[in-house]
Amino acid sequence: MKLHLLKIVQPLVKNYVPRKYIFFIDVCIAFIAAQAAFFLVNSATGENSPMFTFTWQLFAIVGIQALYYMLIKSYFGLVRYSSFKDVITQLKVTALCVVSVLVLNQIYYLTRSEKLILDAGVIIYGFITFSLLFFFRVVIKRTYQSLNATKKSSSAYILGTNRADIAMGEGLISENSDSFKIVGFVNLDDQKMLTRIHNLPIYTIAQLKESNSIAKSIIVSDEKLQQIKDKNNSVLAELLDLKLKIYKLPKIENYDSTTSFSSLKEIKIEDLLQRSPIKLNNLKLSSLYKDKTILVTGAAGSIGSEIVKQLVPFAPKKIILLDQAETPLHDIALCLDKDYPQLNYEKLIANVRNKKRLREVFTTYQPQIVFHGAAYKHVPMMEANPIESLSVNFRGTRNLAELSTEYKIERFVFVSTDKAVNPTNIMGATKRAAEIFIQSLAKQDNQTTFITTRFGNVLGSNGSVIPHFKKQIQEGGPVTVTHPEITRYFMTIDEACQLVLEAGGMGNGGEIYVFDMGSPIKIVNLAHHMIRLTGLIPNKDIAIEFSGLRPGEKLFEELLADKETTLPTHHEKIMIAQATHTYDSSQDFQLTKLLEFVKQNNINESLKQLKQLVPEYQPIDVNDFKVSESDPNIQKIASYSEVDKKN
Repeated sequence: MKLHLLKIVQPLVKNYVPRKYIFFIDVCIAFIAAQAAFFLVNSATGENSPMFTFTWQLFAIVGIQALYYMLIKSYFGLVRYSSFKDVITQLKVTALCVVSVLVLNQIYYLTRSEKLILDAGVIIYGFITFSLLFFFRVVIKRTYQSLNATKKSSSAYILGTNRADIAMGEGLISENSDSFKIVGFVNLDDQKMLTRIHNLPIYTIAQLKESNSIAKSIIVSDEKLQQIKDKNNSVLAELLDLKLKIYKLPKIENYDSTTSFSSLKEIKIEDLLQRSPIKLNNLKLSSLYKDKTILVTGAAGSIGSEIVKQLVPFAPKKIILLDQAETPLHDIALCLDKDYPQLNYEKLIANVRNKKRLREVFTTYQPQIVFHGAAYKHVPMMEANPIESLSVNFRGTRNLAELSTEYKIERFVFVSTDKAVNPTNIMGATKRAAEIFIQSLAKQDNQTTFITTRFGNVLGSNGSVIPHFKKQIQEGGPVTVTHPEITRYFMTIDEACQLVLEAGGMGNGGEIYVFDMGSPIKIVNLAHHMIRLTGLIPNKDIAIEFSGLRPGEKLFEELLADKETTLPTHHEKIMIAQATHTYDSSQDFQLTKLLEFVKQNNINESLKQLKQLVPEYQPIDVNDFKVSESDPNIQKIASYSEVDKKN
């Protein structure tokens, strides 16, 4: 029987029903209500009238009701998503009709000494009409929810008790989501409240800790999540300790006709680390990038591909995607074809070490702006392959920068790294060498503005720690952390690339722009949070192991070298690094010799020359940072893990 009903009803409630049909049904409801009102009035006055009446008075009342339907457009909404607002709309339509008929009744009585229907009958009509309109929408909504229920709903709290949180709770309760059943609100002030919201209790986090939580999930708005993070609040950590899964509503500006409360997204570690939204000077950037041919190297990588996407809104004339990786470049091209079909772009296979091939690119496409993101970035791998790191990170950058000068490129934006500050590894030292060469060109009298941007780790980028931890957690552990005290700066990919674009429009050339990365994050804490987000307990369900620092790896990353200071810019998250070791012409010889040795694949001489060029480069011995069971930091981590096990 249920299957038969599903086949009949589901097409009606699952698809968009034309408005004319809803209007027709509403008119029929008004007709039925008018019939009932006339029958009841006639019965009460003792008139022997038939059950159904087809008088002009009845059709006049129905006509007035239909007129208000059209004026207020009460039939425009999707019935299956009816809310309290729609109830008010139906009440307004019915009330206007009742008032209008009462007025006409008085006019008709004064002129003809009779009424369309007794005034009591008008009130009865209004009551029946509103009840039927309301009942019709409730039935359709409940039927739709019942037929489309795919899984048992999960009990959930709403985080917060302000007006926006209450509205969010009202929406979830009104929709009667098949995914979540709201069982209460959580007050962030830790102040017990005796009142109730929507007849649901209000809890404090302390109360949830003291008693067994009746829900396994908690829902937070994007705005509330941002407020909590901006205040450096420990609320999220406390909620994770309670083994509550955190779900986030999309931003208000991202709502559309298909947005549903049942499709809430589970919060990710990137959401916890994302900071306040970045405000870009879109007017200035548009004038800078609009109708320009822009070359992006490393375009298939996580940074390069995001730069390409961030450039699209500024309507460039053409974007040249250059990378040596065939398959990733093909993948990003498919993505652009799907998401940005209007974009004019070229995808080119080329290696930045091949200057002859790069010259062909510059000659053919005549780019005006270059974003150079191509690089080898994995520290341990570059320690084992130093000449390759020098060849790509230094020589490749030099090739592009020299061609940019030769072809009079307007702006050259070099994407560097925090590992270039007091480098302890080959990768960082090669990036610092490239920075010095960029500064050398900036000192010369040429038409190209050279800009260097420097930031830390990017969340979710290829080879970064978060995808690595996710894979380890999915495989059941252990999650491997190199050292209990290791910290890193993090940014999201979109945040980093937006700042790169903003920095690209700043300065007169030669500046090294440093991004505000916030506070450094302990990697072991990151691992704990990621395990907690999956509903598991660190060192009980998923083990955390310390593997020791890898070759060339620092315990702490820096964004500024020793004795460096920063100058503010018009953007609060971008500063200018003022290096004390300013570039001088004596380094030209060192740069030239380094290039010669790299071209010869002479590893020993290349490394000697690199150390002369970058004197702050001091390789570290990872044996100095070996992790032992007697290490007090390990004991501290272990004691924390015992608490996890008890929980």
